[in-house]
Amino acid sequence: MPRPKNILLRLSAVLAVGLGLVLTVGGAAGAAGPELVSSDELSKATTAAHSPTALGLLGKVSTGSAKTAATVSQDTHGVYALNPAFVRDASAPVATFWYAATPASKGGQALTVYTAPDQAGAWQAVNVASGNTEARMFAAARGAVVFTEPQIGAWYALTGTQIRPLNTSATKSIGPSPITIAAYNELVSTRYSDKLPGTHYSDQGVAGGYDTAAAAPTDTYNDLILRSTAGAIALLGLACLYHRRVNRRSAATLRNAR
Repeated sequence: MPRPKNILLRLSAVLAVGLGLVLTVGGAAGAAGPELVSSDELSKATTAAHSPTALGLLGKVSTGSAKTAATVSQDTHGVYALNPAFVRDASAPVATFWYAATPASKGGQALTVYTAPDQAGAWQAVNVASGNTEARMFAAARGAVVFTEPQIGAWYALTGTQIRPLNTSATKSIGPSPITIAAYNELVSTRYSDKLPGTHYSDQGVAGGYDTAAAAPTDTYNDLILRSTAGAIALLGLACLYHRRVNRRSAATLRNAR
């Protein structure tokens, strides 16, 4: 049976690819950054992280004491992932929304609640992971947009047209200093242009067309507490539905403005 970290790596690749396929117009042409989830939506995500569903997921976490209650933070952030469209086209947004992360704890154990909106736009708790990777990355980003290249376990901060490494894997990826979005595009195009959906590599059956064989770095990925495939599919489906809904709303706004 695969180790949890490797399970998350595989799911990460599938999720990132899936989001890129449905988000064909994430922002204005030539936009560098992702279409950000609004503060109102993140507030709803925080509410979902405190919902009975979330508490039920947290209740499955073993801490050695059945009476230990979980504590959930009010601090929720959107997590973004490398956009496969950006690999093909440097004018596409660098990243797309993946999920919202809310820190939690239980019996001294750091946890993270994952939430995403459903088809109706209602945010749902869809998974719980051990560790506080996302919280650490947000702190290190100092207010910048945080996105991950899940295929290699790298986390970055995006400010304007500059991308800064946030963890060891990111430093190995781009070096210790910030690079431009254009330079990052050259890197990921080299890594993944022959591995995207529709390529021979993808046709060989590799999940999403990305190489999922490498193990995730030990300092990067949370272990999944809930390891069911259904939970991962739900996260992918909800995030994809969110972007379909945003894109429809954007299209309607453009039509009305004409």
